[in-house]
Amino acid sequence: MQLTRTLYQDLAADNQETFLELAQERYQEVEPHGEEPPDLTWLLALLAAYNAVTKYVYAHEIDRKQQYAAEGINASTAKVSEFRRALRRWTNFTDQYADIVSDETTLKAYRDAGVTRIRWVTAEDERVCEECRKRDGKLYSINNVPAKPHWRCRCRYEAVLS
Repeated sequence: MQLTRTLYQDLAADNQETFLELAQERYQEVEPHGEEPPDLTWLLALLAAYNAVTKYVYAHEIDRKQQYAAEGINASTAKVSEFRRALRRWTNFTDQYADIVSDETTLKAYRDAGVTRIRWVTAEDERVCEECRKRDGKLYSINNVPAKPHWRCRCRYEAVLS
């Protein structure tokens, strides 16, 4: 159990470092952007908040994933398969939060640049879900952008400059 706890603490620290790098790079890519790229305080606040897409708080989910992994590995004779399952869960979790960090960084960059409205833009293909299709092209206040309706949403936000 202690080994699993340590492993997940290390994974969480790696994610935090990677998410911060992602946010800072994304901020510079977004046009327009302001002068205050995301810092660790911003990232920690984002990760501490409830997320409407995931329906949980990042830190709570780390604890839950660690417990599942420890219980599965300790209770199973098929330790390799349990470890692989835990790794897949962690990978999906990390991917999901990388998308969230990227989206929230985009909105921060726009806010910092004085953008007040964004346009919801879909991938415009046959895989776009019905909810996203309804939002395509709609304008939203930068402070009232609806949460993406599902994980791996390929929609993006576009600044409305007028």
